[in-house]
Amino acid sequence: MSRIFTRVGRAPFISLVALSLCLLTCAAAAQAQPRQTPPPPQGQKPPKKKLQASSNFAQYAGRDASNRLITGGATRNITDDAAKYTQTGQESYEAGKFTEAVEAFKKVVALKPRSDTAHYQLGVAYEAAGSSAEAVASYRKAVELTTNSDIKAVAFYNTGNVQAAAGQTKEAIESYRKVVELMPQAPEIHYNLGLAYAADGQSKEALESFKQAVSLRADYTEAQFNLGITYGTAEQYREAVAAFKEAVRLKPDHAEAHFNLGLAHLALNERDAAQAEIKTLQTLKPELAARLKELAN
Repeated sequence: MSRIFTRVGRAPFISLVALSLCLLTCAAAAQAQPRQTPPPPQGQKPPKKKLQASSNFAQYAGRDASNRLITGGATRNITDDAAKYTQTGQESYEAGKFTEAVEAFKKVVALKPRSDTAHYQLGVAYEAAGSSAEAVASYRKAVELTTNSDIKAVAFYNTGNVQAAAGQTKEAIESYRKVVELMPQAPEIHYNLGLAYAADGQSKEALESFKQAVSLRADYTEAQFNLGITYGTAEQYREAVAAFKEAVRLKPDHAEAHFNLGLAHLALNERDAAQAEIKTLQTLKPELAARLKELAN
């Protein structure tokens, strides 16, 4: 989360018309003196320029993780093979032995092919093992079989996370939108949907999703941070300042939020406020303080 945004200048260019005129009048141009900006009065420094709007904010905070296993399916008194393999799968998963968990849950599915929970558990194990295509297939099977809206929602949610991790942003958007229909009051869904929209270049939709996330959870620091980034990259710097201020209010030691807040202040030419963020960063993260100070000069 600490990939720092860089300053990107605009490359100068000469239009074809201007170039033609230059070629036609080269003799006169050779005698012409270049126009210079008059120096400031003695004792005065030239005014500071605003930070270029093309500067890029730090990268977004990451996705909220997929939902985990649905526990409680196995008991201490195991009465059938499916329960035994379910417990083995859960224990393997919790121990980080994801390949073994996959094998155990595959046996559960073989014994109970119409079990929505078994297919969901297998999807979670596949996702943890890095088998994305198999995870999505298992989640889709769980959705197909289930009449339980909660299982359907978490299966769609996890599917969206797998698709987003694979760079399939449009597919992830569709999966998350299905979750929103089922669980409109869950802030994590709107948050991850906002990230998918942002990755797909749909900044307006990303803003609305992040705004919905913070409206549902007032202390959602990551959503406030990402809301600020989305405002900043859209050059809505006043709104970005407000979002980053809320992020640092919620988490005063959030160095990247202080850095981005300073950058937004610079874009508005509010240099005293930016200097205050530099001072804060000198304690939290000196390398970010140095970077922001460089941009302010």
